[in-house]
Amino acid sequence: MTVTTAAPSVAVPASQMLWQSGGALIVIILLLLGIKKLLKHLPQGGRYRGLRALAIKETLVIGPRERLMIAQVGEQQIVIGVTPQSIQLLCTLTEPLQEISTQPTPASCHFTEKFARLRARKTR
Repeated sequence: MTVTTAAPSVAVPASQMLWQSGGALIVIILLLLGIKKLLKHLPQGGRYRGLRALAIKETLVIGPRERLMIAQVGEQQIVIGVTPQSIQLLCTLTEPLQEISTQPTPASCHFTEKFARLRARKTR
């Protein structure tokens, strides 16, 4: 004698299925948007490129749309002028510029504090 038991069929309302599916879809979309935002903030869009042979070391804005840039190409540093219409090689540096530390000096700290106080006074 064989006894078979069938699982009781549970009727799930269509509205409940719709809410569950919609909720799962929203979670997936939010997860994908979060991953996209995270990848955007990683260097090179999240792709590993190894060591870079070309890099911009310094930029000086000299006009609304004009800039002077120091570019590192391998071991060589070049000075270029950049405008909306063109990029011109200005010169090649004989001695590469040394890395400048960004440690604040006491004079700049003093100025920063004064500026913060002045700004706080103006916002009141």
